[in-house]
Amino acid sequence: MKSKDQSVFISIAGMDPDWIVGKISEDIKFEISKRGINCNYGSPDQYNNEHICHHMGWAYAQPNKSAKINSLFITHIDDSLKENLLKSLKNKFDYFIAMSSEEKDYLLNLGFDSKKTFGISLPVRNNYIRPISLGIFSSCYKDGRKNENWILKFAKKYSDVNLLNFIFIGPAWGGFVKKLENNEISFEWHSASKKLPFEYSFQQNKLNSIDYYFYIGNDGGSMGSYDAYAYGNRLILMNESYHKDIPNVDFRINNYDDFEKILLKIISDQKKRISFFNSRSITNYVNTLFSIWLNNYKSSDELNKNIIDIKRKNYKNLSIRRILSHIKKKLS
Repeated sequence: MKSKDQSVFISIAGMDPDWIVGKISEDIKFEISKRGINCNYGSPDQYNNEHICHHMGWAYAQPNKSAKINSLFITHIDDSLKENLLKSLKNKFDYFIAMSSEEKDYLLNLGFDSKKTFGISLPVRNNYIRPISLGIFSSCYKDGRKNENWILKFAKKYSDVNLLNFIFIGPAWGGFVKKLENNEISFEWHSASKKLPFEYSFQQNKLNSIDYYFYIGNDGGSMGSYDAYAYGNRLILMNESYHKDIPNVDFRINNYDDFEKILLKIISDQKKRISFFNSRSITNYVNTLFSIWLNNYKSSDELNKNIIDIKRKNYKNLSIRRILSHIKKKLS
């Protein structure tokens, strides 16, 4: 789309800009503007002859006759009056944008045109995915009793170790974390002196910053495991000694092979999380909007015919407040 001959107006008729849909509208405007495309945003009276008019407040929306394309964003429907109002709009707009494939199928079951109706998962607003942190609360010893070299062995085999952050709480880790640094593995090291006031509480509070309490030493166990269990941390523990008495340990380790499988699962879950947020970025969302507006987007032909019955079973009862709200929308 070329900025010189295309422009977009995002209409928020009848909608509180501070509502989440208002915030998403702002994100869409910002993303479109970043591309050098003129994008206006506001109530219908602020329309300024833009090429595309994208309506975010569907219940109050009216197609703009001056726009070449009118698209309508539709949030969930939760009563029969809203359903009837929505059905009255199905021939008035060029495109209908539901907020999921399920909501799209609902619209198609109501008789909306499949060539004009699309489901796009809502874009995420956060742009930071917190790294997975594994806390190792222990001293380091020259004899390697904590099996810390397993981390290096794993790193030489799997580059995805860079998705993890290892947090060491305890003395004498300097030489080992230098090896991690040389292998570009993320880490934090906190060496708290025993003379630090409230040193034990200081270490306990560090449990709030980790995802997993990670103890892989073959030396009888760690009392810190009790603290981590009290804090609700997920636990990765050697399967020995008093560790066996702790209920609901997430992962128990007997050897390096167990260690490797567990880290691979944690990494796999993190990769899925990253992929999920990347695929639902505001950039991808706006890309899809433009594909629809330019008539280049094709959605799945599969249709869930049962969704309309499921949705209707969850409709809310029509209270006086809802009826008055519906009348207000009709009058608007």
